[in-house]
Amino acid sequence: MNSQLLELIFLSEKRKDILLFLQEGPKTIGEINKCLNASAVAVLPQLKKLREDSLVFKIEDVYILSPLGIAVAGRMQAMVSLLNVFGNGYEYWANHAIECIPLSLRNRIGDLENFTFSEPPDRTHLFEPHREFVENLAISRRINGIASIFHPLYPSFFLTFAKKGADISLLVTRPVYERIIEEYLTEIREFLNFENACFYVCDEKIEFSHVVTDRFLSLSLPFSDGIFDHTKDVMCFEPIALQWGEDLFAYYRDRSEKITEI
Repeated sequence: MNSQLLELIFLSEKRKDILLFLQEGPKTIGEINKCLNASAVAVLPQLKKLREDSLVFKIEDVYILSPLGIAVAGRMQAMVSLLNVFGNGYEYWANHAIECIPLSLRNRIGDLENFTFSEPPDRTHLFEPHREFVENLAISRRINGIASIFHPLYPSFFLTFAKKGADISLLVTRPVYERIIEEYLTEIREFLNFENACFYVCDEKIEFSHVVTDRFLSLSLPFSDGIFDHTKDVMCFEPIALQWGEDLFAYYRDRSEKITEI
């Protein structure tokens, strides 16, 4: 997109919303007004600008996207989602190492646009798993997780979910794996005996931790200086975000060794 076209679209919230709405198909002025919660007086000048730049056509009483409008609108949603991610939590994303996420998933970070933050309730719970995380995990039936750090509660924690019948796959870095077999050998051997449990070890560098289930996604990123942030996690519940989390897990699972016995 050239700069003039970018200004036309993104310098007006109404023009942006009109283009995205018209992706659904031809719309009357009344339908557009209702979608934007605006009057015809506010909407018509924006439609006029879009028509002048050949992004929108008017045929009889309906407005439709032109071929150029279809191409532009198809690219817009990804950009809008990306801007929403950073706009809704700019300080967090600016101070955390998003570059540790693989490029293919980083290019889709807009899939997380409706995220919230999970935080400990107070300083007395600073190093414990966050309550919202634990509560959602307890009612999940499928759990895939990546751990780049070791937490002493996790071996028995995830063993409990395996015993309850959840389909659970865990992937850890080599250093985390060595810590587990050194201090929690009994637990990991019991975990591996369950048909519904899988365990992977990855030798690639992983700096984040994440869990994706049939209910939610949790993502823990390090600060930009590499220090792990245990105080704030990104939480998402929408299907598009869960698919992003599944794809992130699959990316590293395909690069890992599956452990079947120790």
